[in-house]
Amino acid sequence: MIYTITLNPALDKQLTVAEIRFNDVLIAERVQLDFGGKGFNVSRMLKELNQPSKAVGLLGGQTGKTIADGLKAQGIEVVSIPVSGETRTNVSIVTPGGSKHIKVNEKGPTVSEAEIQRVFQFISEKATSGTLWVLAGSIPPGVNASVYQQMTQKIKELGGDVVLDTSGEALRKGVQAHPKLVKPNLFELSQLTGREVTGLQEILDNPAIARAVGAEFVAVSAGDKGALLTDGEKTAICQPPEIQEANPVGAGDAMVAGLSFALYHGYDLEQALMLGVACGTASAMQSGTRMPEWDLVEEVRQQVRIV
Repeated sequence: MIYTITLNPALDKQLTVAEIRFNDVLIAERVQLDFGGKGFNVSRMLKELNQPSKAVGLLGGQTGKTIADGLKAQGIEVVSIPVSGETRTNVSIVTPGGSKHIKVNEKGPTVSEAEIQRVFQFISEKATSGTLWVLAGSIPPGVNASVYQQMTQKIKELGGDVVLDTSGEALRKGVQAHPKLVKPNLFELSQLTGREVTGLQEILDNPAIARAVGAEFVAVSAGDKGALLTDGEKTAICQPPEIQEANPVGAGDAMVAGLSFALYHGYDLEQALMLGVACGTASAMQSGTRMPEWDLVEEVRQQVRIV
């Protein structure tokens, strides 16, 4: 079983406007709601890959209920862990075609120690050999930045594997527990290794850069310049096809879902990266943070090029 954990979920609201103007009243031509947070996005993409998952999330208030009900309506099994605060709403303002966008994220409700311990209790009950846990997204107020490190340690002690996709201090601490896969961008990779990394070729030329991260697999996406997946010995680089981008928000989560699916099912390095890149690219072609259907993912995957 694949589990996703979302500590700071969000109701994603996308407003499409004719053009973005400051100091003016804009009229939304279209409104789209998606049930998000990075882990939930991963579960939604896994659903399109016909991979069952259990989406674990800290959810509170009417917004939390809306997210849980929406995910369940999409056929996703939700494990709702209640919090006293109201789950956040994130707002994107985009122009038609997604050529320009503004995204504003709320911080999220403050989470108590007792509430976060309910997540650890769930992990203790469900983490076993053969399970894969995707720990993704920001840390809500009130929760220590070491939480993903502690969760990774607990899951590994019980025989499970971990995919980590976060940023900042949570990422720096999380990799110290040596997850199976981590997906930093180039800037985050530079922070983790203490050296400036400006392109994928540098990682290919110097595998020690990725090995210094501390994960079994390291995936790095550089947008339209391609993506890389390495186990520290072998490295694959893929180039996505040119697309008409609608909204890049959520594309990284789709890529994580594709990589997680591939690792869970034992794909080789190149095939895993091709699927991850296809999922991320197809996602960027969607409006809002909607996840692409399998037919589109497969169409894009056929156009992904190994370099």
